[in-house]
Formats: sequence, C-alpha cells, structure tokens
Amino acid sequence: MKDGFGNIVTTHSDKSVEAIDRFSNSLIGYGTDFAIAFEASDADPDCAVLAALATQLGLFLETPDRGQIITKFMDRAIQAAPRATEREQLFVEAMKSHRDCDFARAIACHQRLAEDYPEDLLSAKIGQTLYFNLGDDEGMLWLADQVIDTHRDRAYAHGMRAFGLEQMSRLEEAEEDGRRATEMQRHEPWAHHAVAHVMITQGRLEDGIRWMRDLSGEWDDCNSFMYTHNWWHLALFHLEKEEFEEALALYDNHIWGRDRSYSQDQINAISMLWRLELAGVDVGDRWQDVAKHVAARSFVNDQPFLDMHYIFALVRGGRRDILDDLLEGMRLMGKTGPGLTREAWSQVAVPAGNAFIAYADGDFETATDLLGPARTHMQKIGGSHAQRDLFEQVWIHSLLKAGDFDQAMPLIQGRLEFREPVRLDQTLFEKAKMAQAATA
Repeated sequence: MKDGFGNIVTTHSDKSVEAIDRFSNSLIGYGTDFAIAFEASDADPDCAVLAALATQLGLFLETPDRGQIITKFMDRAIQAAPRATEREQLFVEAMKSHRDCDFARAIACHQRLAEDYPEDLLSAKIGQTLYFNLGDDEGMLWLADQVIDTHRDRAYAHGMRAFGLEQMSRLEEAEEDGRRATEMQRHEPWAHHAVAHVMITQGRLEDGIRWMRDLSGEWDDCNSFMYTHNWWHLALFHLEKEEFEEALALYDNHIWGRDRSYSQDQINAISMLWRLELAGVDVGDRWQDVAKHVAARSFVNDQPFLDMHYIFALVRGGRRDILDDLLEGMRLMGKTGPGLTREAWSQVAVPAGNAFIAYADGDFETATDLLGPARTHMQKIGGSHAQRDLFEQVWIHSLLKAGDFDQAMPLIQGRLEFREPVRLDQTLFEKAKMAQAATA
C-alpha cells in the first residue's frame, strides 16, 4: 500500500495508512492530530513505520512516562522492521538512533532517505529539525533541496526550503519560496514563519506586521508551539517598533497560556519577556508564573538552547532553589552527553547560563567575562538566528552596563547598518552615546 506522499507501506490495513497520513500531515503542517499513531500501532503492531511514528511522538513528549512510551513502540518497530521495505527500515533506524541520542547516525539515515527515497517528505522534515537543533543551517537546506523536485506541487516542501534558505541568509529566495507555499496553500504556518524571519532580518517591520496579521487566522488549529511562535514573531515586530503595549498584549493573549507545560511555549514566553526588559519595559509579575511552570518541569537538559532560557526565567521568577540542579545537569551533559552536543553544553550553555545569573544579579563584569567566549560558539546551541539574537542583545547590554563602550558601540552601529534601521536599535544607540558621554 502507499501513503499520501507515495511511499510504500508494509501493511494490509487502510486504517494504518490513514493514520500515517494524518500523523505526517500534522507533523509537517504543525497540527494536533498525533495521538492516532498510538492507537493505530496498537491495532497493527506489524507495521514498522507506524510504530516508528509512535516512537517519534514519544520523543516529542515531556512527561514522566515518556521513556516507557518510547520503549514500547521502538521495540515494536525493531521487531517489525525485518519484514518491511528498505525505506521503512531506514526510518526505523533513524528513530532508534534518535532515541539513543546518536544524532550523527540519525541524520545519516535521514540523508540516505532524502537521496534514495525523496518521496519521504516526513523524514526530511524530521531531519531538518535535528539539523536545526544542532545549528547546522547548511544541512537543513541540503535536505530540503534533495526532496523539492519530487514535491514541487506541495506547499509544505516549499515552506521547508524557505526556512532553510533564510537560515543560510539567502533571503530573497527564502521569501519567494515562502510566498509561493502560502499561495499554494494558505494554511502553511511554517511558510508564514519563514517569511517573517526574512522580514525581521531585513528590518521590514511594517511589512512583517501586515504579513503576519493577515495570516494569523490560519494558526488557531496549530499545535501550541506553532501557534505561540507565530504570534511571538508578530510581537517581535511590534517590540522592535517600540510598540511595547501591543507586544505585551500579544504576550498575554496569544504567547503565554496555550500550553504552559511545554518547552517551546515556555521559550517563546521567556524570550519575549527578556527582550521587553532589555528594552526597559516593566513586565510586572509575569516572570513568576513562567518560572513556576519551568520549575515544575520533569524533562530538562534536553537541549542547551532551552536550558539557557530556563536559567534566566528561574532567576527572574524567584526560583533559585532549583538552579544548582539544573546547572549540574548541564555540566554533566558537557562531559557525558551526545558527542555532537557536548561542546555546545560545555563551551556555550554552562558559561552563558552562569553569565545570565550574574547579569540578573547586576554583576555585569562577570557576565561579560563569561559570555564573551561563549558568544563565539553560539551557533552550536541550535535555534534560529532571530532567536539567538536575544543572547547577542544580552551581550551588548552587559558591555554597556559594565562601561565597556569600546566593544559595545561598534556592535550597535553594526546592527543599524546590517538592516533597515529599527527604532529599538536606534534608541539603544542614542542611550549608549549619552552614557558614554557621561563617563568621558
């Protein structure tokens, strides 16, 4: 039998193929129809790829029973794999490698699938996510390029390629592919997101607001990450225009509250509050609620990018009681974690995390001493350029508060010259000049 993308599936069940299609379209399209994989695999335990998809869903979970769920379906996928096709076996191996945190092997499987089985758009999407978390922009685009010819008529493929192009700083091509995807299928939130990245990078704030406002009605049935993240992008445009009340309103109404327990929702909230405070905005008691949910997490030390956000939220929200445990876990990951991520933990996340604590405590010299070396390796933690720009802003503000204008001023000037000047950067430059003059 064949799934909706044209991949052969080893099964005799129409319901299994339907479940695969529903899961695949939800994952690529950022929907919510995932649980079908669990029940469908239970009904058809001999379908290897369906069990592998259920494993993938388990890998996304952040609950205490995560490990049991992953083990159940991974074992089932491995047992069924010998009777499956080569493509399905590769997909099962990719999930197993991901489960084992052997990211190099997992990516190798997704590369092979993209080359030999370009119909498997879902594999390319999962592989892109792995590359993204490792800060490998070139790998993201490579995967999209391998499958685009097979999926020229699918909006999702163009949305995937648009984001890869944007992260490789091929901005005009990225916007073209993102707009093409949206024209082909208006409900393509990842394409909306890719074009928003282009516009924020270029400083086209009004264009970004119009683009995202016009498409915002398409996000209501997205999963919590995509819903909150696209609203986060809209708030970011308003923030950089210094329309702070609008940014806070978007935070309260759309960014924080969809799923307060989920990592990506928490990161969107933390990032927005942190940026607002850097801009001089009083965010009231909002940190306390975020910190409460971060402190309740049962799943930490998954990605350095995430933990770096959690640290500042815990400090600002008055939950220092669990900082030591979080930092110790981060240090351990730098020694014994997956090979591809150890340097990201040891060279970036741990020193930067301590720098953020120092920043919150007003010890700006320590903050700059720790953050300076980490900054040169920031790409390794993953995340997008726009997301990591938060840490660049913290670096600049640390320098200014430490009185190091010789380093800070050229960085601010560079921001103004890099893109169309935005009000937030202009204000920072003006304030920095005044502070520098006052110390002369």
